[in-house]
This record gives sequence, structure tokens and C-alpha cells, in this order.
Amino acid sequence: MQSSAQPLRVVSFGLGPIGLAAARLAHSKRNLELVGAIDIDPDLVGHDVGEAWGDSPCGITVSNDASTLQALAPDVVIHCTSSFLPVVIGQLTAITGARCNVVSSTEELLWPTLEHADLARRLDVAASEAGVSVLGTGVNPGFVMDTLPAFCSAACAEIERVVCKRHLDAAKRRLPFQRKIGAGLSVAEFQERAEKLGHIGLRESIALLGTACGFDLDRIEQTTEPVVAQYALATEHLEIAAGDVRGIRNAGVGARGNEVLVEIELVMTVGCEESFDEARIVGDPGLHLRMEGGTHGDRATAAMLVNAIPGIVAAPAGLRTMLDVPVPHLVR
Repeated sequence: MQSSAQPLRVVSFGLGPIGLAAARLAHSKRNLELVGAIDIDPDLVGHDVGEAWGDSPCGITVSNDASTLQALAPDVVIHCTSSFLPVVIGQLTAITGARCNVVSSTEELLWPTLEHADLARRLDVAASEAGVSVLGTGVNPGFVMDTLPAFCSAACAEIERVVCKRHLDAAKRRLPFQRKIGAGLSVAEFQERAEKLGHIGLRESIALLGTACGFDLDRIEQTTEPVVAQYALATEHLEIAAGDVRGIRNAGVGARGNEVLVEIELVMTVGCEESFDEARIVGDPGLHLRMEGGTHGDRATAAMLVNAIPGIVAAPAGLRTMLDVPVPHLVR
């Protein structure tokens, strides 16, 4: 797919930190051609996108008009605007209506039928009728705790259970991420805001992994709890007093009846003692994969979006998941 004489034409839709990183990466690839950039931020509109990502101008002006997709005629749109399918459904149907394939960082798109079956069917019909494909992916969800262990399951004759863990140091992340995990809040403030804090996509990861392993799950549960600082901590962006929240623990299980078949733990804290990604498959043979230091969330998400482009362009029309497309690999 990368040997085509013509590079695939790409438009970046949504230019927050992840969208800009993905646009910049796509622009650097000889087998891709960044031809447009779309965002509603007045500080970006009308300016060169190369300057927005911190380089010299690249000749692509940011537009706030999605109808420009018709004239730009990209093969694929990299979509990075929101975590939630109900928020982006109008954007996605507009993009597919312009006959563009989509790779999106929307977390709920990893396994969209779990929470939004009606919207998933609507998007599938829209994409199918337009002859294009839509895929949700990223690093988490999209790689470390779902697609990667699902791929590893191919080496097993039987599987009894899958356990995935991701521990990361939030001190090295952006301020919005630190706020997302509740760092600096009191425990009482955390509890008040708990439904809006933490990771989006954990349930979708469990659903994908359960399907990949043939577990026929009938129950998916998730819990959220604060991780409290035992002593004062500080990052570049905020200070955390002893007794206040330094991060979050999201945990989830996928079960059939009373049998837990998938376990996921995501711990994101300032002052993390050890960063790692881990997947353990209990089966025949058993497998244990551990990545010391973990996978960088922002850079790896941008890379997954870009490296998934050839696969989704070649995929059958409709709403797809990471189980439907070829194994992504590096795009040059």
C-alpha cells in the first residue's frame, strides 16, 4: 500500500494537540500528502498550519469551513475533536457525505455499538452509502490495552483470561491531562466530579478484547477512584498538597456470568513510581508482554492515526473497528 505512485491525500479535521501532532506527522510522510486543515479556533483560522504546529509555513491555511472537503478531495480525514460519539456524529456524517474515509481519535468509536448502537448504525449506513470507511483508533483505547493483546492472542491455542495494566506518570503530560485525572483536587472535589474525570474508552477496550478472544461477555463494569498524595508534589503546571489527589485509578472487568475473563487497570498519577504497559494472557501457551516506561500517549496516538490510514482507505465501506482492518504498521 505504501508503494503507490501517488501519495494518499490527507486533511486534518480538529487541530488540538493530538490533531496538530497527527497533521505534522502526516505532512512528514512521503506516502501521504497533507492537503488541508480544518478547525473552528479563531486563533488558527486563516493562519498556516505549519506555524500552528511550531514550524515554518507549509502552504496550508487553516479553514473553519468543512465544506472545503469537496474541493480538497482527500482520500482520508484525520478527525480529532471529541471523545464522545454523540458530539461528533454530525461531523462524521458530513465528512463521509463528502466521500472521505475517516480515522478518528474519538474514544467511543473504538467499539461504538457498546454505548451508541443507534448512532453506530446511522454512521455505518452513511459511510456505506458513500463508499467510504470510518475507524476509531489511538493508543488507549486503540492499542496498548485492546488491539495489542488481541493481536498477541493469535499465538494462543486457548485463552482463559486476559489482564492488562497501564501505569503512567502524569507529571510529564499536558495540564489538561493533569486536570482530567483530578490532580490537585481535594478528595471531596474528586468525588463530586468523578463522573467527568478519568479515562474514556476503557469499556470499549474490554468489549473489543472480549470479542477478539471469543469470550461472549455479558457484563462490563468500571470503577473510578482517586489516588491520594502522601506528601506534597509539584509539576510544571500545578502543586499538590499532601492528602489531595495526585491521580486516578480506573479499573474494569469483562465477565460472562460470574467468571471474570478480562481485567483492565489504568493508573495515571503525578509521582508514578513506575511507568509501564503490560498485557498478560492466561492460556495455552500463556503470554506476558511488558513495555517498560510505557507508551507515550500523545505521540503514539498521532502515530496510530497516521499509520492506520492505508488500512482504512483499503477497507470495505462502512463503520469499522481495529479487528476489521489489516494490522497497522509504520507509514513512510
